[in-house]
Amino acid sequence: MSGLTAELRGSTAHAETAHVPSGPKTSVASGGAAAHGPTKYAAGPSAVCNLNELWIRCILDVVAATGVRRAVLCPGGRSSTTVLAVHDHPQFIDALVFTDERSAAYAAVGMMKASREPVLMVTTSGSAVANAVPALTEADECGLPLLLLTCDRPRTLRNSGFGQMIDHVGACRAFVRASIDLPDPASDVVALAALRRDVAAVLVQCRGAKPGPVHVNVPLGGLYDASEPQPVPADALRESARPVAPLSVAPRAANDIGALAARLGLRAGMRGLVVTGPDCDVPLAWLTEFAHAARLPVLADTGSGLRGSGLDQVLNGHDALALHRAVTRERPDLVIRFGLTPVMPIVQDYLKTHPCPTIKISGAPCERDYLHSSFEPLVAPSRDELRALAAALAGGDAAWLRAWQAAEREAASARNDVLDALDWGELPAMRELYAHDGFAFLHLGNSMPIRHADLLYDTRANGQAVYANRGVWGIDGTLSTFIGEARARGDAGLLVLGDQAFLHDLPALATAQRVQTSACVCVLDNGGGAIFDFLPLARLPGYETAIRNPYSFNAADMARAFGLRHARAASRDELRAALDAACTHVGVTVLEVRVAPGSAAAGMQRVALALRAAAFKTPSHPAHP
Repeated sequence: MSGLTAELRGSTAHAETAHVPSGPKTSVASGGAAAHGPTKYAAGPSAVCNLNELWIRCILDVVAATGVRRAVLCPGGRSSTTVLAVHDHPQFIDALVFTDERSAAYAAVGMMKASREPVLMVTTSGSAVANAVPALTEADECGLPLLLLTCDRPRTLRNSGFGQMIDHVGACRAFVRASIDLPDPASDVVALAALRRDVAAVLVQCRGAKPGPVHVNVPLGGLYDASEPQPVPADALRESARPVAPLSVAPRAANDIGALAARLGLRAGMRGLVVTGPDCDVPLAWLTEFAHAARLPVLADTGSGLRGSGLDQVLNGHDALALHRAVTRERPDLVIRFGLTPVMPIVQDYLKTHPCPTIKISGAPCERDYLHSSFEPLVAPSRDELRALAAALAGGDAAWLRAWQAAEREAASARNDVLDALDWGELPAMRELYAHDGFAFLHLGNSMPIRHADLLYDTRANGQAVYANRGVWGIDGTLSTFIGEARARGDAGLLVLGDQAFLHDLPALATAQRVQTSACVCVLDNGGGAIFDFLPLARLPGYETAIRNPYSFNAADMARAFGLRHARAASRDELRAALDAACTHVGVTVLEVRVAPGSAAAGMQRVALALRAAAFKTPSHPAHP
């Protein structure tokens, strides 16, 4: 787990200034500021209504200098000035407004996953900040550059019993790379210069040696909201208009591929193995190029995106290992790991029971991995470094690759024979979903959907991008994350999630109205927490109500309540037709897929029995020499 790596307490953060009272209030009846908006003071190069707006302008100038182009905004009295400033700022190509901070933070996660760019989030004070913490944990574990800007009440009101105040910095400290607690706004030029300097020092950490979220807490004055008028000195206005140079991040240290190859004895003809989990930390094009050049067997999670590459060395890890053929019992000469932990237990068990020299490729330094007692780190490699690594292997061992391919084909054939014979249920439904080629990207919900994908998503050449929240493996925020991905990408997307994950994130349906591309939210209604059916606890008294926890809900009514299209499927033909319609419909379709509770466990039992029988047959391919 990542902790706080830098909490900046510079001159700005230590400066305690008195809270400046708001300007005089004007009643609506008088026709003054309350009726027509706050007074703007133009004593300088541009107009602002108060010190709050001046400080926010300076902060946003620094944010813009980091290259941020997207924001999620959560309005409130304290964040009002900031939300309006971001909403109108030309730097931002997308500023999405949310009522619920928890949903907003997960949408930011989706935007970052899809765009590979930092995203700004703005919240008001109090429990609003705590609602962002679940998504912060995902951003922390995945190294996503979230810029969290929390709008606080004046410092002078802290610990005084005033409402809607908590320790914002303390609430987020464990999950950010850097944070700063700013002073109350001040109008002198020195304070403004320090503000820019100290905020910049925090923001650059989001793309530093260990990328991840950062936090800026800004106290703002005002009795009722942060836009109440207040005179601003002309010299402060001039200082705020000073241009901010683009912020640069220290260049990463180059990886010495030659030295790495020498330490591990990399050579042509090695019996190597590539394992790709979700979130591979390198662009999919680079990963595909590496796999093609290295010519090693690749056990690819669906979440890596590599199963859509069309490469014949990219294998379904479950199928490749299921029959325990001779090649899978041999120790590889080398394992190259990309991304987070593979989802399938059978792949995890293989890595734990076949220790060998390992290269772990990640976006940030990693000290430990429970699947390997030791490994050689390769941190944030460039495209040329990956090419050099592939060249050091010079094509791998062709017979080794053929044996892995044959083992996968044999298990896939036995598995598909069972699936072809199954009546409608969870496995046939998921197979149809993952076979559909009408969506440019796919988001896999946690629990059953991502596990079904690793079993049922066949390798192909469709180039589909695949996302999943595997940082902390939670079901929360799944719909919100998908909305963020859809907004950032602007093309057709499919989300597959369970009924409990859907119910967990219902507030996101309000923002789903603002998705103007084809976006299918496929809700697998399997009667509650079906993943627990596979565990020993499923046989305990009270399991059905206390653990599986099924709900009765009407997805059609929920969709209609938010003005969204709804469809329902309870057969293969209905599902194909619904997917065909959803991938061309402009906007969100909530597609309800109804299957019998327990059908996944029953189907998997039949698959397991077929694979067990196939394992005892003589393989149709010669054993690897």
